[in-house]
Amino acid sequence: MNHSKLSTFTIILLTLTLAISACQPQAVLTDENTDLRIWGFYDLTNTEDSRAVQLQQIIADFQETTNIIVDYEQVAYDQMATKVSLSSQAGGDLPDLIMINYVYLQGLINSGALLNINDQISSSDFYADLIPFEKELNEFNGNRYAVGSFISGGQWYYDTSIFPDGLPDTEEGWKAACSRLSAEGKYVATFFAGRSAIAMAHGFSPLVWSLGSTLFDNEGKPDFANPHVAHAITFWRELLAEKCIPEIAFTGDWSAAEVPFINQQAGAVRGGTWSYIYITGLQERFDSGQVKIGNPPALSGGEQGYVFMNPEAWAVISQANNAPDAFKFINFFYTPEILAPWAMANFGIPATASAMEDPTFQNHFYQDTLDNLMRNGHASESSPYFNESMESLAAMVQELILRPDLDVMEQLTRLQTELETVYFFDQ
Repeated sequence: MNHSKLSTFTIILLTLTLAISACQPQAVLTDENTDLRIWGFYDLTNTEDSRAVQLQQIIADFQETTNIIVDYEQVAYDQMATKVSLSSQAGGDLPDLIMINYVYLQGLINSGALLNINDQISSSDFYADLIPFEKELNEFNGNRYAVGSFISGGQWYYDTSIFPDGLPDTEEGWKAACSRLSAEGKYVATFFAGRSAIAMAHGFSPLVWSLGSTLFDNEGKPDFANPHVAHAITFWRELLAEKCIPEIAFTGDWSAAEVPFINQQAGAVRGGTWSYIYITGLQERFDSGQVKIGNPPALSGGEQGYVFMNPEAWAVISQANNAPDAFKFINFFYTPEILAPWAMANFGIPATASAMEDPTFQNHFYQDTLDNLMRNGHASESSPYFNESMESLAAMVQELILRPDLDVMEQLTRLQTELETVYFFDQ
């Protein structure tokens, strides 16, 4: 990874780790015979979800191997941070170990809800096996609050018959392609950009990153009212006005936005590593060479385009009653036999080099995916009020796209002021 990209990650990591480490509550490091309490994303009774099936088996094997009883509770991935933070601040009921999505880390770190696990992870048997990117994401100045299990991210899939020379990776290239394709009644690309925090995190943020900018400042406060965000909105406005992208990208749901690519009416689709399985016909088209993974677009003035990278991680609660067994579970989990199938089930890249040696990851999909994420990956941003801020931005972006009479900077300034007043009034 080049120096400039490492610097970008370092800036983002700094926002995650300038927290109250010194005065953070410490976990109760006891060897008393208490159950290990885990909060995770998956419903372990759902036999249709391979991730749930795997996690249930992992827990069963861990209990049989260690004689440690696991008390597991499902919490939705986008509610985990809120539930942990509120329980931590109110002195409520808390687990020992949680699954956490990378975008929600900063809020939990700032609230003192997570234990600094740097010493335990750096002295673990698997530490030397962790891939460099996992360390770049989760370590800074001797602090580490989570350990990633796999890395997934955004991918631009393009139809080779429509783009025989590859997907354009600049704003100018997209507009030139639009001139050619719109005359044929086709779109350059399609993607989900509806009223969703994830739509902003996955599709809009990378455009802003391509200009060397971010959506949040170093404290996690919204920084929406700037010319880079306005540029990204204007780019989408122009694409829609010139019929380079379908309106359904903004007005439909995730699946509806993919239909033009499935029908080969759009030359490309922005999805994720998981799209290989979930977009109808994509796996067959990819395996036959009809579809490839392209580079993301960079806006004019930007050096390169980016895709989001969003690892799922394990973190230990600072007020855990059974931290020792939490670390035993982490060590049990970080073996190739567990990490490789876990990453496959999530269509991501495993966090250790030995797990990457599994033959499944040698096929061209995973190799192309790894190449894309290592060249174009950008860590997702984080904020104490990530969902609230990004959902508000999503609503604003949709309105600005569909109503070109509105002044972009005026509306962004109003939104930023409202968010600062409601959520960041005490900072």
